[in-house]
Amino acid sequence: MEAEQSARPSAATAPMPVEEIAQVLALHPTFRHFDRVALREVAARCGSATFAAGVTIMRQGDPGNFAYLILEGEAEVFVEIPAGRIPMATLGRHHIIGELGAFTDMPRTATVVARTDLTALRVESDAMMGLAAEYPVIAVAVIAELGRRLHSMNMPLAYLTYAAGALARDEYDPALLTELTEQQGELANFARVFANMAAEIRDKQQRRREMEAAADLQKSILPGPLAQNGAARAIDLHAEMHPARDIGGDFYDYFLVGEKRLVVTVADVSGKGIPAALFMAVSRTVLRSIAGNDDMAAAMRDANRLLSAENDACMFVTVFYGVLDLANGVLRWCNAGHNPPYLLRAAGGRELLRATGVPFGIDPVGFHRIGESVLMPGDGLFLYSDGITEAFNPAGELYGNARLERVLDQSRGQGAAAIVAEILADTSRFAADAEQSDDITCLALRYQP
Repeated sequence: MEAEQSARPSAATAPMPVEEIAQVLALHPTFRHFDRVALREVAARCGSATFAAGVTIMRQGDPGNFAYLILEGEAEVFVEIPAGRIPMATLGRHHIIGELGAFTDMPRTATVVARTDLTALRVESDAMMGLAAEYPVIAVAVIAELGRRLHSMNMPLAYLTYAAGALARDEYDPALLTELTEQQGELANFARVFANMAAEIRDKQQRRREMEAAADLQKSILPGPLAQNGAARAIDLHAEMHPARDIGGDFYDYFLVGEKRLVVTVADVSGKGIPAALFMAVSRTVLRSIAGNDDMAAAMRDANRLLSAENDACMFVTVFYGVLDLANGVLRWCNAGHNPPYLLRAAGGRELLRATGVPFGIDPVGFHRIGESVLMPGDGLFLYSDGITEAFNPAGELYGNARLERVLDQSRGQGAAAIVAEILADTSRFAADAEQSDDITCLALRYQP
């Protein structure tokens, strides 16, 4: 359709004969019950107009005191709402547009634009009211037609109201509107739009349920509280993961190997959403599968090789993987491109466990050095993902490592759960109303043999 423009109708070059106009009027339900004399009187008072394609014939909200009966061409009807212009119908030959304007002085309820060049008869409300007083048959016919319209609307509106309620209750069945959508007319057009919208909403509801199920499944594979028995009594440990979306690519893991070794892992998969969540599950499985290998360097090579194999999506995962000997506090670790964890000394001070290799999944023959640290009684370890340090506030500022270190210093000597809670709360206060841009994961551990 051409760019919309407003224009006044131009007069037709040659007016139609009254008899021919009467024949055209008789084809429309509004006028078909008029007798021949009344039809001729209406026809005698009709004007004619032409509109070029793209011209706005009527505008929603404008005063309405006339109607048009289309002789040639097509017009499109739109309803204007805050969300935009909604197409309602395309009307062609012998259809009336703005018919309420011929009988009542009320604002237009829709905008009408000429889809093609259009020729129409103009019916003025003053003329109709004058004729109704002179010819009671006209008044009776108009009232009867409006009554039929109201009667024909009640049932479709009831169907649509019930369907909307069923949709809200998640009980919607497309069959509710089958009979209505197979009919003709503006309400049938609306019913078809409603049915399409309802189908899309149902699809979104189904996807939402599937995402919620996936989120529950992802949460279920994260470990529960570490059992406080045997050598594990030497450890106070707490971890949390908060995805930016329903599901995420971050994860943490911890478990005992034998009776005296504790494996701790925090990882961050590239990307977001379902692909990241799938690669996260694979990564967790791979990292658990190599836990029994005492040669950590060989275990890291195996994990990297497995995660690089057939990785057509070119995804990768940053990983901190540590094995703590609970008897003597020796921590052997590998940092595959992950944010350096903090080793928090009970006597004061912090040490960073920096990267010893690139993320897993990038280079199948990549080399990863193994680091070693010793935890003394009271020392702590804090592992996290970049969702914390790269959290944004509404002004676009990053949370950063300096703020994280300040909270870690203030939380020194507290339990693992309290440290995690303090950091998450401080990050949340900083971000305020800004949208969470990345998954947030952190794990705090205190060695207290």
